[in-house]
Amino acid sequence: MKIFKTTAKKIIILTIVFLLVFNNLTFGGVNPPREEVENIIDTIAQKRAIPAILLKSIARVESCFEHYDHNGNPKINGTSIGLMQVNNRYGGYNTEKLKYDIEYNIEAGADVLLNKWSMSSYQSVSSVGNMDPNILENWYFALWAYNGWAQSNNPNMLSSYAKKYTYQQLVYNIAEKEYNKKINNIDFSYLPAAGKPSRSLVVPTPSNCSSGNIVLYEIGDYVRTDGIRKSYHLRDVPAGKYIHELDVNQLAVITEGPVLEKGYYWYKVSVDENKEGWIERNWLLRTGDIEYGRYTFEDISFHWARKIIMDLLKKDIVSEGEFFYPDNYVSKEEYFIMLSRSLDYSEVESENASDELKGGEELQKNGTSNETSESNPFEELEGIQINPWAVEYVENIYGIGLIDQEDLSNIMDNLTRKEAALITAKLFDIDEEFYSLDIKSIFTDLNELKEEEIAAVKTVYVNEVMSGKATGTFSPHEHLTRAEAAAIMAKVSEKLKTE
Repeated sequence: MKIFKTTAKKIIILTIVFLLVFNNLTFGGVNPPREEVENIIDTIAQKRAIPAILLKSIARVESCFEHYDHNGNPKINGTSIGLMQVNNRYGGYNTEKLKYDIEYNIEAGADVLLNKWSMSSYQSVSSVGNMDPNILENWYFALWAYNGWAQSNNPNMLSSYAKKYTYQQLVYNIAEKEYNKKINNIDFSYLPAAGKPSRSLVVPTPSNCSSGNIVLYEIGDYVRTDGIRKSYHLRDVPAGKYIHELDVNQLAVITEGPVLEKGYYWYKVSVDENKEGWIERNWLLRTGDIEYGRYTFEDISFHWARKIIMDLLKKDIVSEGEFFYPDNYVSKEEYFIMLSRSLDYSEVESENASDELKGGEELQKNGTSNETSESNPFEELEGIQINPWAVEYVENIYGIGLIDQEDLSNIMDNLTRKEAALITAKLFDIDEEFYSLDIKSIFTDLNELKEEEIAAVKTVYVNEVMSGKATGTFSPHEHLTRAEAAAIMAKVSEKLKTE
């Protein structure tokens, strides 16, 4: 019996030690790099339909993006915890997760901000304009309330509190200085000279205002309920009365919306033939749509190119995977693979390349002969770095004459927009109606390019294969993203498809 007790004690001690070591290894008390934290905030802001710049600026003001102090312990000030300094005085959140789960802490901070927004939109505190959450200036009183709805944040009372800035002004300053986003103040003359404004006060939205870049959904989108809350409700009308309760991860399809009401974008969703109603966009996570079904890639739900990417998957131009990484730069090798598979889909083959390309003659002019096209580029370039699965695709477009040995020598490099134009332009000709078009009158940043490069930009532009990066600019030296490459492939595959 004595041995049993001793053994039991040892097991308990070892278990405690293991848990301490495990927790130390899991959480470590080490702050992730700011960029990593900002990426998490961006993701959560997208899901919760909150302007990401506000959530990031709050994190900067509250904790300088640091969840742990210099001793490796969670930052705690009174009852406020962690990166977002979430006040858990009333126990609305899991305290241990607030302390040691940074993502949960950010989710809770977003939830707190939405609660303050709701106070403003339902006039528990003052509000701005029509309370469209996609207008940054409309969040003024919600930001004030995030800091406790204290009268010290009345800008007319700063001198009384020896403060240089109100809390909401600190957030605005971070947005402008660190994210280059100007948020205009409301007209302070609407505020009282002292104390807090009345909850019935509605201040006009400033005439100059900025978008919050909230992603909205479409009819036919597949969604599921999502967030740190345990249940959600469907209502009979936008901001109406509750008619159904939903659990987390409840699947549904959007049938109507969006409708702006009481500071939220509302969607009517159908769960089944017996259960439908209206719910806020903030608690819906898009997972697919009626045309393409559930999205294969986990990172495209909020992306502008999501349907393009799914269409390429359907055409077998891109391969299935857990992530697509749409905003990563595309390497030359990746671009060559996609281009080859696009040509396969369009049934453009090297046997009839002289008919399909702008160039039996153009290729000869550029010094590419049929004999060169049939040679093996990998025999001529020693030490070429290329992934085995890419060889057949690269050989294909090399044989057609879209790339040369110089392109192969640095095949792992990221592709620039100029290089993409040079390669892709060889697939197209320019209609007679565009002969006289001066492409430099459309894009002002082409002056430093060679004539061949300018001609390529013109070709892809008039054929509607590539467009500008911003108004009046092509950005030839910027790297091409995987999403942009996908958009090009979608156009190439359709324009060259054999009827």
